[in-house]
Amino acid sequence: MSKMQKDSFKTVVGGVRPAHSRWIVTGTIVLDSAAHFGGESEMEGADMVLLRDELTEAPMLPGTSLAGALRSHLADSINGYEHPEDSDVSKLFGGSRSDNTGGQSPLYIFDSIGILPDSYGVEIRDSVRIDSKSGTASEGGKFDMEVLPAGTKFPLRIEVLVPSEDVETDTLSQLLSVLRSLEQGDISLGARTTRGLGRCHALDWRAIRYDLTSSQGWMSWIDSDYGNPTQDVKPHDKIAESLSAAWDSEIPHMVDRRERIVIDLALRIKGGLLIRSPGVNPQDADLAHITSGGRSIVTGSSLAGVLRQRAYRILHFLSGSPKAAQTWIESVFGPQHDEKGKDAKRSRLIVSENRIDGGERLRPNRIRVDRFTGGAFKGALFDEEPHYKGGFSARLELRNPRDGELGLLLLLVKDLITGNLPIGGSSSVGRGYVEGSASITGSEKALLGCGGVISETEATVDRSAVEAAVQRLGALLKEGV
Repeated sequence: MSKMQKDSFKTVVGGVRPAHSRWIVTGTIVLDSAAHFGGESEMEGADMVLLRDELTEAPMLPGTSLAGALRSHLADSINGYEHPEDSDVSKLFGGSRSDNTGGQSPLYIFDSIGILPDSYGVEIRDSVRIDSKSGTASEGGKFDMEVLPAGTKFPLRIEVLVPSEDVETDTLSQLLSVLRSLEQGDISLGARTTRGLGRCHALDWRAIRYDLTSSQGWMSWIDSDYGNPTQDVKPHDKIAESLSAAWDSEIPHMVDRRERIVIDLALRIKGGLLIRSPGVNPQDADLAHITSGGRSIVTGSSLAGVLRQRAYRILHFLSGSPKAAQTWIESVFGPQHDEKGKDAKRSRLIVSENRIDGGERLRPNRIRVDRFTGGAFKGALFDEEPHYKGGFSARLELRNPRDGELGLLLLLVKDLITGNLPIGGSSSVGRGYVEGSASITGSEKALLGCGGVISETEATVDRSAVEAAVQRLGALLKEGV
């Protein structure tokens, strides 16, 4: 950024901000998975409650949460993951807290009141931490939270006050980059996004530009309907089309410098699947498969939990050292919350939450058997409601992969798609097993030639590259790295 461009973002003497043009962009954010935007905890109810509007009690998406997610995504796109924020981010988002000389952001993001889907309200999501060594629930690791169901919509309104002609193209380029990522579902919002919550996409884009270098532009902005300024603007499915319709100049595309491995899984349920959720009504089953928005789902936390436990077993076997295995686990999945003395660290492996398509929910009865007499325990009859058959898609995204981690990810995927890694509970009676295919993509540097498709019937990946990645993992573990 040149000195002239930097000066254009600063407030001039007298407190008057320079104004060249004003952009107003509106759209709609639609949740593709459950989401949690946190409010203050109450003495009774869920451990983690939703943020609500004080007047209407409707769920709210604060502008600060959306701004933080967009800023973080832009910083990652410019410099890559786990790098210091580039000064260019301040063009759109203003100076950071640590920047004492930073200017005010030209970007205004409004709070949004959510619209719940018909017939479905706020849900309670039970969670439990899994011990990676034993594969069972950690003691004291159960908690619950309020979540919004998939299908919840949030009206989106963003305004940009461009200070000068010199910076308008760069500012719009950054705005296009973050809003296109939001449109395509590449930005998640709220809490526990590494475990699939907060996935969303955006649509119904409308954009309008006011030229503030002319009196006509000022009057057009002043006379506009403040509550719905873009109501007369034609909607577009793509944000790029909406911005281009409002401005004749070409908006350049930014270079994405993120290093990541993305694995898209297409999985079929071989038998039944049971990720437990508590019943709400008296007629509900004692143990029922979890739902969101009335649909059976596979939670990202459940899938991540079994992947973490299997990864520990693989690493322990290859290294022969529990300490070395745990070090690798914490690097990829982050330390567990109950590990004292460990700094909190975000997981670099992002696991999606997904709806199950097809199949059906059945309610078989089960009994507890006395192993000494072979008879049933008195009062030990209970029923379950797993989801049988059907299939689902899932995405694993490893950010900023380090040496050897590609091999570990490939071994985990192999176990999952070949039916050797059960998901959820009751695996001892055959539930939770899946099979399917995996599509491996990502940045060229991270893939090491392992891009392609793996399934039972075809494999377009370079087998020698896959073997080399796995051997590299084993070599590093033997060296004690």
